[in-house]
Amino acid sequence: MITKPPGVEDIFPDKGLRWNHIVKTAKKIFRNYNYKELITPVMEFTEVFSRGIGEDTDIVSKEMFTFEDRGGRSLTLRPEGTAGIVRAYVENGEYNRLALCKFFYMGPMFRAEKPQRGRLRQFNQLGAEIFGSEDPYYDYEIISLVDSIAKETGIKNYRVLVNSIGCRECRPGYMTKLKNYYNEKKDKLCEDCARRLEKNPLRLLDCKNEKCRALKPMAPVTSEHLCESCFNHFNAVKSYLDKDGLKYEIDKYMVRGLDYYTRTTFELVADNLGSQNAFAGGGRYDYLVEQFDGKPTPGVGFAAGMERIYLLIEEEDIAPEGVDVFVIHSGGASLEVAASMVKALRLADISADIEPSVKSFKAQFKRSEREKASFVMIIGEDEIAEGAVTIKNQQSGNQVKIPYKEAADFIIKNLQ
Repeated sequence: MITKPPGVEDIFPDKGLRWNHIVKTAKKIFRNYNYKELITPVMEFTEVFSRGIGEDTDIVSKEMFTFEDRGGRSLTLRPEGTAGIVRAYVENGEYNRLALCKFFYMGPMFRAEKPQRGRLRQFNQLGAEIFGSEDPYYDYEIISLVDSIAKETGIKNYRVLVNSIGCRECRPGYMTKLKNYYNEKKDKLCEDCARRLEKNPLRLLDCKNEKCRALKPMAPVTSEHLCESCFNHFNAVKSYLDKDGLKYEIDKYMVRGLDYYTRTTFELVADNLGSQNAFAGGGRYDYLVEQFDGKPTPGVGFAAGMERIYLLIEEEDIAPEGVDVFVIHSGGASLEVAASMVKALRLADISADIEPSVKSFKAQFKRSEREKASFVMIIGEDEIAEGAVTIKNQQSGNQVKIPYKEAADFIIKNLQ
């Protein structure tokens, strides 16, 4: 038997119910916030990610699926969404000339890491990006957006963590102090952090190695080294959150795992996910567009792991999706009329199904129950003779006989 590779999943209809709930909820909220969908390729030139994410990140140095095409060009299956969105934004002049762009995306990402609960090699993310404003309102809006998705999908007992990691002006001074702190403890660092110390000491605060984590509580904190502009920006973000009543905590060591972040960073975490407890996160990236040779353009965004959201709502009751109408017939001329009715219902945007083989009414009713039909439409010999159909509401048990031509309108009016 041929099996799927490790770290990938099949999503069957029973799991698809919750999966589609996540997708539908997120798309509804994206629309409420006026974000438009941008669909980018699942593979890019490797430079998109090495330039955008950072050479010293775990993602680029350890986790990417990279290969050469027949022309010898290096391609990579996307490990995250933002870098490809920025590449598309810069490449497409029609959009990068606009004062403000608000995009959302959904789709598969790929990372070569050890498969575990909530961490797959092919996984799915949904996210959003705003280009064109450094106003702290948009930092708040992005946090509010993902918080709304978390609430409406049914996630409970999660926390919103926020921080500011400064900008080009104030971060160098902080990096120097951070480097000095860790240089004194270099013999206690893991191999990766010892290597990163000179090039990007900020990465040490994101290390998951227990030896490095033990050193973090005494390290310098970003909030004490912000310039006046970053300090005021972060206070404005917190003020918007406070006025909205959106509860949050300050995590003074949160830097996120990607190099492009500036100023605001945030995560949504749920402790019942285990050590890898973040299911969404993001922040501001005011210099990333420049890294892709675009004009200076501030940006802010987030990404959320759909598999992790699924795990967090696995026990929540979600109304099952069923077919709107199941058409029952007695065979012969009745089947011909029933098939015609199914076609008419589908053209009217009503989901409908039928059992084409001649079976007893009892067997067809059982099939309608398995399909969780809202209505059953019966077309037997009596109905054929009268040019009518009998429609039964499966929830109330009420049924009515109406002319054939009025059936679709009746279903539309009575569907909840």
